[in-house]
Amino acid sequence: MGTGDRVRSGVADLDELLDGLILGDNVVLLTETPALARHLEDALFTESLARGQRCFYVSARSDLPKLADRLPSAVTVLDARPRGQFADPAVLETTLIEGSRGTPPGCVVIDALEAFARRWGTDRAVGFFSRVCPRLFDLGALAYWRASKEELGRSFVERITKVTQCVLDLGEDHLRVVKAEGRPASVQGRLLRLRMDDGRIVLEDERALGRLGRGLEQLRRQRNLSQTDLARLGRVSPSAISQAEGGRRGLSLDTLLTLADGLGVGLDEILASTPLPDYVLGRRNRGSPGSLTPLLDDPKAGLRTYLVRLKAGEAGAPDKLHKDIELVLVASGLVQLTVGDDTPVMRAGDVLLATRAPVTGWRNLVNEPAVLFWVLRD
Repeated sequence: MGTGDRVRSGVADLDELLDGLILGDNVVLLTETPALARHLEDALFTESLARGQRCFYVSARSDLPKLADRLPSAVTVLDARPRGQFADPAVLETTLIEGSRGTPPGCVVIDALEAFARRWGTDRAVGFFSRVCPRLFDLGALAYWRASKEELGRSFVERITKVTQCVLDLGEDHLRVVKAEGRPASVQGRLLRLRMDDGRIVLEDERALGRLGRGLEQLRRQRNLSQTDLARLGRVSPSAISQAEGGRRGLSLDTLLTLADGLGVGLDEILASTPLPDYVLGRRNRGSPGSLTPLLDDPKAGLRTYLVRLKAGEAGAPDKLHKDIELVLVASGLVQLTVGDDTPVMRAGDVLLATRAPVTGWRNLVNEPAVLFWVLRD
């Protein structure tokens, strides 16, 4: 970690959970516990400054003198309070994007999305997030967006969740991964017990409660049921279901059996540990120096995808011969392939499906970089 696209967050257990931050990650911290969010933010600044990143703290409501005492002097504070220099969303957006350009890209912390929603209105605040988040992602910048789930409400949270790369539900004693693009499916929905130990955040896997919470929520959403509907089936209160889904309490065996009967499923489905993803996302590695970069490389998925970069005039070859169907799509440049005994030349936008002979080589024929995608079917 610390090379290529993966960098440290400054919190060891969080890095172990997410396999570090990916450059471009926008992380929404859903929390009613500002002290925990501040710990994550401060750790991120420490790591980012050590990497030479420009760091910005957007203050929507914080006390600036207290911020000055808390933050390193190298962090630039942008006063986005009602009468602050960066109160206007257009001015703030431009400053964040321009300040995050460069190598390495910037690092941004926004301390209170709910303050923007209260001041600008829900739609304008969501619009600001929906513009800034993708642009920071494209630049490879890191961003933490602190948000109150209770104040913003479910609709607001769902709208920003669709745009961002990571969402962490951060409670006083737990951390739940709501979304984490570019990580294995087993990370999605993970629930961990959280505690402070000598000033550092410690995360411990909450195996039983975490499985129950994920399984209940997964089943409920699949059946389009509310927590009240599920409570009625289990003959418990909606609060009991809410706390079980949030990993704050369990349910008795009698209740689980009643729920299983009411839903027509077995206990193993209620205790499902890993939700099936709707899609698998492969991100290009911004910092990869090699010419062959795996985007999706899991044979169990049935398809694997690699990004191939060729310098001017450069030739290369797969690191292994594939025995099944292969597809090559040229994104840019003029590329000559070697497929069996043939050497077809392909322009940008051309695609080749190799069904019998393997692809054994590729060559860039022009004096400018070329990019192609190599897709394997297992």
